[in-house]
Amino acid sequence: MRRFILLFTILATASLSVFGQTSTQFSHFKTGTPASPTTCRGEQLKVKHVTDDAAMGGVRLIDYSFTNRSSSPCTLKGYARFEALNRAGRLLKHGRAVNREELPSLEKKAPELVTLEPGGTAWFRIHFNAGGAGYEGPRCPESFKVRITAPGARRGRVLREGITMCRRIEISAVMSGVPQ
Repeated sequence: MRRFILLFTILATASLSVFGQTSTQFSHFKTGTPASPTTCRGEQLKVKHVTDDAAMGGVRLIDYSFTNRSSSPCTLKGYARFEALNRAGRLLKHGRAVNREELPSLEKKAPELVTLEPGGTAWFRIHFNAGGAGYEGPRCPESFKVRITAPGARRGRVLREGITMCRRIEISAVMSGVPQ
């Protein structure tokens, strides 16, 4: 029994001295090297209808923004998911926006990584047709709400938004800054 206690004491002392030593090969983790920003999560972002424009023939453009409400930077890259919803909150036929690198009054632009500092803003544009003068087709569906989900996020935000769409909705990639 004494041998067991002596052996146990020696092993415990040896293991404590090993764990107490610092390894120089991992010292860069202890210096507080800043981590790169992570992908923005839905709860970090505020979504807002910023501007809209109507042209002849029913052409409509709406700009939306994402603002980082958190205290740390985050990133967005790609296209938001934009869904037009009926009164009950269900997706309308042709209510999901189609990604486009080029929309009216925007230069052709592929998705780029956008870093949002705390309070920083990014934006995107949707384009659709609301019928306009001379439209003689069936009555176009109207949304009562839209659900907007940031690129890479799982949960979207729902905004009250009436959109009459006679054709599909098209959406630009997310861009840094504010709408031009």
